[in-house]
Amino acid sequence: MRVTLCAATYNRPQGLERLLTAVAALDPLDGEGTTLHVVIVDNSPEANARTTVEDFGKSYRWPLHYESEPRRGITYARNAALCKAEALGTDLVVFIDDDEYPAASWLNRLLARQRSSVAAAVQGAVLSVFPAGTPDWIIDGGFFDTQNAPDGAELDDAHTGNVLIDMAKVRRLGLSFDHRYALSGGEDTIFFRQLLEAGERIVYAADAVVFETVPESRARLGWLMRRWYRTGNIDAALFLRGRRSASWRPLGNLCRGTLRIAAGSALFAANLAVLGLGRRERIVRPLFTLCRGCGILASTLGWNYLEYRKVHGA
Repeated sequence: MRVTLCAATYNRPQGLERLLTAVAALDPLDGEGTTLHVVIVDNSPEANARTTVEDFGKSYRWPLHYESEPRRGITYARNAALCKAEALGTDLVVFIDDDEYPAASWLNRLLARQRSSVAAAVQGAVLSVFPAGTPDWIIDGGFFDTQNAPDGAELDDAHTGNVLIDMAKVRRLGLSFDHRYALSGGEDTIFFRQLLEAGERIVYAADAVVFETVPESRARLGWLMRRWYRTGNIDAALFLRGRRSASWRPLGNLCRGTLRIAAGSALFAANLAVLGLGRRERIVRPLFTLCRGCGILASTLGWNYLEYRKVHGA
């Protein structure tokens, strides 16, 4: 079994070093004949990560490959990773982000779940690591939680920050990451939706854990609201695709966005009136619905938030 672990990186030298160090410390791989290659795709036009990867590669535990993809955008980097994995004769490709680092048992847990389920994709758990001084309401509110499903459950969504994918299914379906979402994000949502629409399955491995370092610039309300707005953009795009494309879908998006704005605003006002400034996580929660509605409405009118123009963290 040939496994390729892929990570895209863009001007996060500390995160990349932390990731490579943690990958080197993974438990020995289970399964006779299982091999691992590690691929780092550098999305900076200046190839800023080359020296770091080459230095690690001199004595790295696994074969370590450096790929430069100067075209700016997460889709270009992830498609470059898929191409390299294909060139390496990969059976299973695993994606992790450059602001994450895995637990020692992580990869074996993903592989075990894939063997038992024979699913096209296995989504692992992501636990957030917050900087000192993060407001309690952000942590208590669970605003950075990614999945809350039982171990082994089938999912209707997935993301590339900790996922294993069967390359044979990618190859058969001709899947790739859509460049229309290169800077906005959400390309992984579209990718995995296509996988599901083809009749494939995604399952959850609760014990396949990676840790995501949350930078201070993200641990604040303004960033959360922009992220929720962006999820509305992607929601609108998915609705327009639909199973049966129809001329009424843009109008449907306008209605969906407007209803969410109204509901979120009403709930926010009610919570504020009842709770005052206490239980801030409860007061903030309706803003998810409000911002998502704004994102749906705005995307339908052609206004999308390009989240990945700015890099958070180092």
